[in-house]
Order: sequence, then C-alpha cells, then structure tokens
Amino acid sequence: MIREIVIEKRYVMSDAFDVCMTIKTGSFMEDAMDSDTYLAKICYPVERYLIGYAVRKKERLISAIISNALLNEPVGFEQLSTIHVDKSLETIGDFILDFVIIDNFATKDRYTAQQIDDFRQWYGNNENLQYFAKNCIHLQNYILWGPDERKQQKWDQPTTVILADRFEMLVAVIYLEKGIDAVKEFLKKHHFFEEIDRIKTP
Repeated sequence: MIREIVIEKRYVMSDAFDVCMTIKTGSFMEDAMDSDTYLAKICYPVERYLIGYAVRKKERLISAIISNALLNEPVGFEQLSTIHVDKSLETIGDFILDFVIIDNFATKDRYTAQQIDDFRQWYGNNENLQYFAKNCIHLQNYILWGPDERKQQKWDQPTTVILADRFEMLVAVIYLEKGIDAVKEFLKKHHFFEEIDRIKTP
C-alpha cells in the first residue's frame, strides 16, 4: 500500500510538471485544456499531498511554487503569463510562522520572554526551515523550477535557503486561504516542531 502511494505521488508531481512544460513549449494544443483546468492541474500535487485541500485562489498558490526562471519560458495560457512570484507572501509567511511558533510555547508552559524569543529564532531560522522543507516535506519536488535550475538541483546548493523562502510563501497561502488555525494544523500534520527538534536542541 505504501509503495502504491509513493508511486501515485511521483506520477502526479511528474504529470503536473510535464503538463506545464508541454504547454509552455507549444507542443500541446491550447484548446485541449482550458486555463482553469490547467491551473488546477499545476496546483493539485501541493493541494493533495502537502496542504490537504483545494485552494480557492490557484494563481496565489502558483505564485508561491513557480520559479521566475520557468516564468521566463514561453507560456501557453494568458492567465499564467500574468502570474509572478509574489515576494509579499514570503513576508506574510515569515510573520505568521513567528506567531505560530510563539503561540506554541507561550500557551503551554511558563517561559521567559527571552526563552520564547530563542524558540522563535531557532524554529524560524532559514537554515532550519531549509532543512525541514527539503528533508521532511520534500518541497523541492513541488516547486516548478526552470529547466536549468532543475538540472543543477538549485535547492541542493550549500548556501541556498530558497526552500525556506518558498516554505514561508506556502505558509502565507494557507493563512490567506483558511486562517491561522489552518497553518497550525499544517505544521502539526507534518510534525514541524518534532522534525526541527531532531536537528539540535536550541
């Protein structure tokens, strides 16, 4: 059963990437799929395997998972050509993640202000978020990279925190879709605090 789930997951992610690329390269007839279906297909892997539900604003989710390098490729649908990487999502996600981290500890035990700030910095620092995004939820498999980025495995470069940035953007998408409780549930679902704890005790 586990093997079947893994195979299905790989197929769906590959399928979304292939559809995106075939339309971009013009090898796919535009009238074979309308833009809403196309956007839904791109979003499906993240919705199905990461956040657990379909988002209302597909363009916003795509802006969090698509690379500028891929957007520079020719597009098949005008609706996709209007999407850009929305860096404001990163800022929103950063603040929301800080709040959830603080709330997680402030409501459980009595900690000093310094201890709570230490928790915020530890669980929210880019290196730990990069580790979590890459090794725990495998976010690199859901990002629509440019051809060269994928070939070079940009997410694996020693100094990069690109997956940390994209993780914060995903947190923002969840918050804007369903609020703070949905973000908490997302982190709980993927054992965020437990996985960061495995790295090192702060």
